[in-house]
Amino acid sequence: MPEQDPQQPQSFTMTPLEKEPAFVAEETEDQGVRSSASSTTPVHQSSIESTDIENPPKQSVRDSFPQFFVLPHLLKKNAWILLMATSFVMIVYIWLYLGALWSPLTRVKNVEIVLYNADAGFDYSQTPPQLAQLFQTITKNSSLGSLIENQIMDPEGQLNHIVSWVDKSQEPGWDRESLVDHVEKGKTWGLLYIPANFSNNFLTYAPSTTSGPATAANLKVVDMEYVFDQGRSYATHSIVEKYMSKSLDIMSKTFERNLLLSPANQTLLQVMHPVLWVQAIHMSETVMNPVLVYGQNFATYVVFIVLYIGSMLAVYSICKYLPNTIETIGVLTFGPNDEIPIKKASQIPKFPAIRIVLARNGVAMMFSLLHTIFIWMVPQLLHGHQMSEHFNAGIAFAFIWFVGISFISILFLLSHLLTVDGFQGPATMLMILMFTSSGGILDWVVMPGFFRVGIVFPFTYAVKGLRTIYFGSLREEMWINWLVILGWIVIPGVITMVMARSEIRLRRENMRRDASIHQSSCNPSRAPSIQV
Repeated sequence: MPEQDPQQPQSFTMTPLEKEPAFVAEETEDQGVRSSASSTTPVHQSSIESTDIENPPKQSVRDSFPQFFVLPHLLKKNAWILLMATSFVMIVYIWLYLGALWSPLTRVKNVEIVLYNADAGFDYSQTPPQLAQLFQTITKNSSLGSLIENQIMDPEGQLNHIVSWVDKSQEPGWDRESLVDHVEKGKTWGLLYIPANFSNNFLTYAPSTTSGPATAANLKVVDMEYVFDQGRSYATHSIVEKYMSKSLDIMSKTFERNLLLSPANQTLLQVMHPVLWVQAIHMSETVMNPVLVYGQNFATYVVFIVLYIGSMLAVYSICKYLPNTIETIGVLTFGPNDEIPIKKASQIPKFPAIRIVLARNGVAMMFSLLHTIFIWMVPQLLHGHQMSEHFNAGIAFAFIWFVGISFISILFLLSHLLTVDGFQGPATMLMILMFTSSGGILDWVVMPGFFRVGIVFPFTYAVKGLRTIYFGSLREEMWINWLVILGWIVIPGVITMVMARSEIRLRRENMRRDASIHQSSCNPSRAPSIQV
């Protein structure tokens, strides 16, 4: 045997020794089984009385109850946790829905209405002198518009507490046109305008020095004008309009009562035209951006509820059911036989992780595009579809799809933060919160203050934008809707891409490691020898 070079390290193959059993069971004729590991170790044998076998202890009904019923086995700690969690979700749902819509009439005081009195006063040139003097005494030499203005703005009066009045009659630079533009831009909810001929129209119910007693042909309506933007919030304006009518009724009856309680009531009953006593003061409505189709008001928010649900289904389907083989392409590349090792990561041709993320987002956008087509198509096909003259159906389609992409971006982020199976519950709760706080049904002005949290969510700007497209309301703020929704596309999308890219890389590394371990276990000859 040749001698080994002392400078050359010796190589030994480490062969694991088989361990001897701790003891060997041996059967004996008198003891049955005993241990041969140690002759000095005592063997403890448990003796069982025959009476214990024949007469086992009786179980109480309480102890035997779980043996006959499944329910006690289910009512464990996890069941109570689930019960509390589901109850919490139901409480949140019902509170958000009913809390948003509960008693909006108590908050009508928050609605701001501008009052502008342009009444030029009475012209008594064709009124009999005695009657003119009587009117001056009753009105205290003021215009009829001023009497109405003082009645509305009286802090102790009933009218002052119905809505929040802002009197701009004495402020310079205002007229009807500028105030209507004020309403158009959403700076106030409405305008109550008293025209310049308001007092003189009242005199048409009195006899004239030239034409004699008042006739139905000469009568003019004592009319105020209420201007409001109906497309801004149909339901909110319906409530406000009800209270404005109530205010008008109070004003008219108060004015009639003051005339009939005056010392000259008999004279007025004789000379004034009888129509005056039916309703002395009228209110006409000027509806800006009207909602001509009742159902389209609901479409401005129902469209996005359906679109959000479709986005949830798209994200869940893509993350759960679409094949993930694109992540494995080029990751596990072996040679023609097991002797060739796994290639290095730099040598593996594979799709970049960022490209895979973009591809999945592209598939989701295709889903959203198809959903948008069906959602957009239904209002277009229904009878009496309304579209603002400032926009067209193409812009409506583009805007709805744009909002759908923002929903996709948000839901992809939630799926990466909470996993595919865990994001659905929080995503649904987010939808309820966004919907109830969006002002879709009622505006924030008649809702509890909490729901103004909707100012940060894309749902709010989606509803406002579609109302602008359908009805033409708040057109100057349309760019804000596009900008906010774009932010909800970009910011969650970038975060999701960073997270998804890291997750794909991590999964690929795990695949390589697991495959390497598996290949080594299948080929022990390739296991590295230990150098000593």
